[in-house]
Amino acid sequence: MFPRPTTARLRRSRATGPQAAAPIAVLAAGTMLVASLVASCARQRLVSQHPLRMSGVPTIRVRLTSQPISIATLTSSSGYRLWADGRVVSESAAAMPDTTVRRRGEHWLFNSLEVEGRQAMLEPLDGMLRAGRTFYRGRLHLLAEGDQFILVNHLDLESYLAGVLAKELYPYWSPTTYRALAIAARTFALYHIKTTGVGRDFDVGDDQASQVYGGASAETEKAWQAVQATHGQVLTFGLSGQERIFMAQYSACCGGTVNAASVIRDAPGIAPLEGGQACTDCRYCPRYRWGPVRVAKNDIYRAAAAAYPAVTSLGSLASIKTVAVTAYDRPVWLDLVGANGRSVRLRAEDLRLALLRGGAGGSRQLNSMNCRIVDAGGAVEFTDGRGFGHGVGLCQWGAQAKADQGWTAEEILGFYYPGATILSAY
Repeated sequence: MFPRPTTARLRRSRATGPQAAAPIAVLAAGTMLVASLVASCARQRLVSQHPLRMSGVPTIRVRLTSQPISIATLTSSSGYRLWADGRVVSESAAAMPDTTVRRRGEHWLFNSLEVEGRQAMLEPLDGMLRAGRTFYRGRLHLLAEGDQFILVNHLDLESYLAGVLAKELYPYWSPTTYRALAIAARTFALYHIKTTGVGRDFDVGDDQASQVYGGASAETEKAWQAVQATHGQVLTFGLSGQERIFMAQYSACCGGTVNAASVIRDAPGIAPLEGGQACTDCRYCPRYRWGPVRVAKNDIYRAAAAAYPAVTSLGSLASIKTVAVTAYDRPVWLDLVGANGRSVRLRAEDLRLALLRGGAGGSRQLNSMNCRIVDAGGAVEFTDGRGFGHGVGLCQWGAQAKADQGWTAEEILGFYYPGATILSAY
């Protein structure tokens, strides 16, 4: 067991208004939508939305489709209003029946209704919307990309978090773990609203590349209680009065050592992101230790070349050389070496993600890059694997074990983000 933290304890402050990593204003809050039971034809009971303090709560834009799609089925649980390029094209006090949406040229097709426009938006008058089988709070924006389109859910940040926590954590885990992750996940989301979301049509995705989000369909009472208990709270770092939020990433299981953010991205050299903490509490995770995993070199080459065109200069993959590791031997930088002698340098985690996206055989069992990489002739063997995910920031399995030992949410966050301060963002 770990000793309870002392110097790693988070500082708490009554100060408000943490600055973003860049000085960008918080987005305006979205409309609060309330519903406890959707239309009976849905046959799905949803968690009723809890009363929230809405002052200053920003809107978050969540991309629901990782790739453009050609067709979608939309429904509302109440009256609705349909917009196209800023004008109302359909409105009803009755619920919208199942409606098939397509693009044709410069037009939208909503069943038999055809309207011109690049952007469409569906908003409920009171209730929720459904895309496919998933219910969502807020509004659904449809953004054309040629003859296809993407779906983006606009909703208030607190409701978004309720749909994240229930997907990121097991339902039987401690309320303390939920509260700790609520603060980290809110920080992560607000950081993206204020930085990478500026200049594009969405702030985050709905999958593991951002945070897993299941809409209102995923919400649970435990998730909502954690959101309410931590309303507006975020992690910051800096001198008093100069605190800024940072990208508070987290993963399922660090495998025994918390990784520095620098192993997966260019990150500021601040204490909460330095990593290095021993975290054997996550040993209860089924993927705490794993391997070996074999992936054919041809599959690695194809997946890496699809993600990074420079890899095509290799012609084929002859070997992978580890050129930089952490103090605990986690590969950070790799050289992909071709039969022609050329090499391309990639971050180890970037290679893993490329293999997963490319569907390389065996890559689904490649749980992290905290492992040894061994040449195996026509394949590469990833062995002595540790952990699941990138291992940066809060370790979910470790946090749960600490909660079971009596740690508070603040103490858990202080361990994984040392030197950080909790402030109210709104």
